[in-house]
Amino acid sequence: MNLKFILILFTFTLFLAFGFTAHAENLYDYYEDVSENDLKNSMILSPESSMAFINGQKVSTVQPIIKDGRTLVPLRFISEGFGAKVDFNTKKQSITITYATKTISLKIGDNNISINGKSSEMDVAASIYNSSTYIPLRYIGEAFNKKVVYLKNAEIQPYRLIIIRDVHATAIENLNLIHIFKLLYQGKSIVYSDRYMAVIKENGHLVFSNTFSDFEPFVYQELIEDKNSVRYGDIWFNTDMGHFYLNYSYNTTQEFILYRVDGEAITRVAIEKAPIKSVKTYQNNVFYLTRYERGILNAEDTSNLKCATFTNGQWFSDYLGKPGFYYGFDTLGNVYDWTINGNGITTFGFQRSGDLSSDERKKTFGHYRIDLKGNHHELISP
Repeated sequence: MNLKFILILFTFTLFLAFGFTAHAENLYDYYEDVSENDLKNSMILSPESSMAFINGQKVSTVQPIIKDGRTLVPLRFISEGFGAKVDFNTKKQSITITYATKTISLKIGDNNISINGKSSEMDVAASIYNSSTYIPLRYIGEAFNKKVVYLKNAEIQPYRLIIIRDVHATAIENLNLIHIFKLLYQGKSIVYSDRYMAVIKENGHLVFSNTFSDFEPFVYQELIEDKNSVRYGDIWFNTDMGHFYLNYSYNTTQEFILYRVDGEAITRVAIEKAPIKSVKTYQNNVFYLTRYERGILNAEDTSNLKCATFTNGQWFSDYLGKPGFYYGFDTLGNVYDWTINGNGITTFGFQRSGDLSSDERKKTFGHYRIDLKGNHHELISP
């Protein structure tokens, strides 16, 4: 056997041993509204899958098993996943786990488990199945000071979820994030998701859902105005920077969420409490108008004209123009066009917020040029 062949064989062996690490996928890549801190010291498994998530990173695992109605989990995998040291005495069939300030001891075939010398009795003895040691799920949580959550839903069977997490790390139990776990265990190809919607790829096409279950085509559709109905969401905007999609979280927070959609690259541009009614782009920035149908948060300190800038991988929005002003609409709700160039944004506006009489407010009516940065405007014509 020559040296070159030996090196190739050695490299291939390392790949098999650590392949899941080299190709690990992180939950941050799937779900926008979860942070590294949210997933720290957590683990997600399923009795029906050899896939697990440790601290948000996808790895291969020894599957939990269901025996006599009880859920048993692999002791070494979970222990080492949380950074514990595991010593197995083959002769005595005993196991010692060292974790932070704890020493956990148990024996194969014995129901007793000892934590720092304090013994308690498990309802099922530690056992070996397929060369791995298993103990009941509940006791592994107690041993590591973790909360254990077991989720079972007949509608998504056979994929049950086991969540083992720090007591205060509640974000991992967000309902929509749990939906994402289920989609991943079902083998779905997730393109983008956050607390408002999920976009997956099926048969070469993008589909989306606000409920994370019933998916519809996610493709640009030209808006056809209907005078008999009002649409707050599911609206596409076509701009010089490509397509933008407006979602409306009707069943939850009733917020308006604007996304940029560039093929399979989807980024969340803005979240607003007031309806987003118009979107334009200029020099890689996104400008949009909200409408005062449901009020504007802190109306006296802001305006309804916003600019979103992409910085360090995220979009950040700020208002433009003079605080308390309302642009692009008049008091009767009529819509005015607005144009953007290097000199600024030009449109109709008036001071809506503030303690003004009707006559005083009318004196502020006019066409304004609003700076592309900051909070300044000038009256062009009354």
